[in-house]
Amino acid sequence: MTAAPSKLDGTTPAEVDSGIDHEDDSGSECSSGTNNSSSSEDEFLGPLSSYSAQSCIRVYGMIQRSKCGYCTTASGSNYLGAHAYRLTCDDYQALIDRGWRRSGTFMYLTNHKDSCCAYYTIRTHALDVSLSSSDKKLLRKWRKHQTTNLSLKHKCTTNSSSNSSASMVDDLVEKVVGCSKGVVELRLELASFSEEKFRLFEKYQRVIHSDLNSTRHGFKDFLCTSPLILQTVSVADNSQADPNEQEAVPLRQLGSYHQCYYIDGKLVAVGVIDILPKCVSSVYLFYDPAFSHLSLGSFSSLLEIALVRQLHRSVSSNIRYYYMGYYIPTCPKMTYKARWRPADLLDLITLKWIPIERCLERIREHPIFTTFDPEIDSLGLVRDQREEKLTFSPVLSLQAIQSVPGWDSADAERLKKALDMIKMWVFSPSPEHQDVSIPTSISMTRLMELNPHLLDFAYEIVAGLGEELATRMVTRL
Repeated sequence: MTAAPSKLDGTTPAEVDSGIDHEDDSGSECSSGTNNSSSSEDEFLGPLSSYSAQSCIRVYGMIQRSKCGYCTTASGSNYLGAHAYRLTCDDYQALIDRGWRRSGTFMYLTNHKDSCCAYYTIRTHALDVSLSSSDKKLLRKWRKHQTTNLSLKHKCTTNSSSNSSASMVDDLVEKVVGCSKGVVELRLELASFSEEKFRLFEKYQRVIHSDLNSTRHGFKDFLCTSPLILQTVSVADNSQADPNEQEAVPLRQLGSYHQCYYIDGKLVAVGVIDILPKCVSSVYLFYDPAFSHLSLGSFSSLLEIALVRQLHRSVSSNIRYYYMGYYIPTCPKMTYKARWRPADLLDLITLKWIPIERCLERIREHPIFTTFDPEIDSLGLVRDQREEKLTFSPVLSLQAIQSVPGWDSADAERLKKALDMIKMWVFSPSPEHQDVSIPTSISMTRLMELNPHLLDFAYEIVAGLGEELATRMVTRL
């Protein structure tokens, strides 16, 4: 869980990533929501109906943050930004495994060559997590607060299935379940707007973050809108599922969801999550401040870890991880994410997952940014507070990409082929109606011939999205 703007209405892309503390269990990375596209995108998506099963994005290029929400540096840093009209769950899984995050339909990847803070994507091995002493302390707090038997129910509601309810069965959840005043019910539903959710969010923003400007429009845009295309789980993915577990979590589609927490029939918290081919990705959490003493953020994390375990058994054996967004070592309010082990951090240079214990040693040596690969590190491709050494970044310029160790003519030729395959959609005046624009497909190579200034932009796309994604997605300029 991580950051979201404290003022959601009218937020610009550069402000999307302002940080919110999670010290008081406030929640997640950015915002997510429903699985549909707005009518304002019809002009672009309408003519591309033949690409309806593909991801469609618009890449903005490098964007300067107006400020940093984690270290409060005024100058912030820059990042590669993109708008997602729609995304397949497989493509978004690939993107977050390259360090991307999203806020509603806006996606971003920090350029660590120019960043005040290091943003390392963290994932927890949910199948192997055991309760820590702090988790047990939290559960004792819940048991002390409550007085009668707890009945924890998990209801899943989707567009394609009728409502059903069954007790959550998980060894971790059984330990979480203690005693409660009445019934705690979890309802897993497709991310969507409701007045009840907005009132809870408005109260949360006003009390926790002193934000008096929450609007329904802003709430919908950042927490109830998602570009993810619902993906039905195939029989093959589900071949080893336990029938009893299938009844416990009757979910058959990957996509964006709201996990709603009710106590005695009252909505007290909403966790915004993306359920993807390999993980549950936590996006945001907002809750009733009257329940702050129960540490709902940590409690919800335990239940989301338990959800991964259930989905692994009931939906797809490929779902194994719990993604909590960014681990930011210089921000104390974000380091709590390392408490659930085993966990890995994503090396933004090699794009490999490294056990967090090894990563923390490297981070102590290079607190601002580091690769966790000792061979690359020995070449000086790191950055610390004493000296600027970083010459390679996840978002590459032409100059930087030529300095990568091992870069040769074969790599250059492969990159040229990738640029030939990238189909950019540009808008041109219609021959019949000059006031009407129509989308036209053109290769990135041809586009650079027409406009040489797009050279760096082309390299940013390939470096940011990766060769496979860059050539597979439908991209608008």
